[in-house]
Amino acid sequence: MRIKLHPILLPFFAFLALTGGISLYALIFLSLLVHEAGHVLAAKWAGMRVRSCTILPYGGELSIPKRSLYSKKARIGVALGGPIATALLLIIVSFNTVPGSAELKRIQLAILLINLLPILPLDGGQALSTLLERKEKRQQSKSLFLMGSILLLAAGLLVLLNGFPDTLLYMCLAAFLLFQNISSYRYRKYEYAYERLIEKQLTQ
Repeated sequence: MRIKLHPILLPFFAFLALTGGISLYALIFLSLLVHEAGHVLAAKWAGMRVRSCTILPYGGELSIPKRSLYSKKARIGVALGGPIATALLLIIVSFNTVPGSAELKRIQLAILLINLLPILPLDGGQALSTLLERKEKRQQSKSLFLMGSILLLAAGLLVLLNGFPDTLLYMCLAAFLLFQNISSYRYRKYEYAYERLIEKQLTQ
């Protein structure tokens, strides 16, 4: 399994370095690694092969071949693996005093709350969209959930704009997620066609 850093992390961490947040940089990166380790362990537990893991500002994305062919229970388990790992780390730092524990606690809370939002591709959105998925209407339900994510993110950007420049990092994150959802919505038919092709090959 390969671990990659998404290019968007470079300006994110550069901003922290310029504002004197080097120690914060280290704590955030450590927290993201723990979060993604939870996803990877959950995927391994479900028997999935993880090709790569890309670290992003809010967590990360796993590349799992033929993910849609696994059971809903397995996919929901993988989606919630990261938040569970983050919650465990939050509990540990809450009951143990370590250097930077207060900051580390705030970081875990931020990662946990952001990832549990019902927005794709966040963990909460992944779990909820999988839970509501109907095999015979998979494309339609995924399209509706993507559209809902786009509308929520657009509304969130407008709300965050009121707190600018204090909310700049959150605005960048929301804009990045919005771009991801718009791209997924544009290419959803091709993704669904590919999934159907793989399913057809396996049944032959």
